[in-house]
Amino acid sequence: MSDSVISRNKSREIIFECMYSFLILEACNVSIDFKGIIEIVTDKNYEDVDYFIKKNLLDCLKHQNELITYIEPYLNKWTFKRLNCVIQAILIVTLSDYFYDKETNKSILINSAVKLAKKYADDTKDYKYVNAILDNALKENGN
Repeated sequence: MSDSVISRNKSREIIFECMYSFLILEACNVSIDFKGIIEIVTDKNYEDVDYFIKKNLLDCLKHQNELITYIEPYLNKWTFKRLNCVIQAILIVTLSDYFYDKETNKSILINSAVKLAKKYADDTKDYKYVNAILDNALKENGN
């Protein structure tokens, strides 16, 4: 595999890292530089970044409020804002991929989200929470 071709899991991880950066900057009321964040996270010029990453990240940002509204009923007595930014980013990226890319099976997306939670979340049980939320939310959607 060449350096220019990366797996979908790695692409989702990059999208997650960018989305996490956006959420942190948003929480600090700092202006967001879409291209700049992608370049920092990928260590590439924007033009050299895979289309899948740019398109899916743009979908995350464009539909962020809709995705938050969709997922909130499944958070079991929590609000989206109370979740830490890692979990917020994982949920937004996974839901965006599910609803707007539609190329990947639900179970693969949930598995990818669980891997991200295991790798990045502070609490060792967060991955179980992510799994349960996404399983219920995507089950309700008829898949």
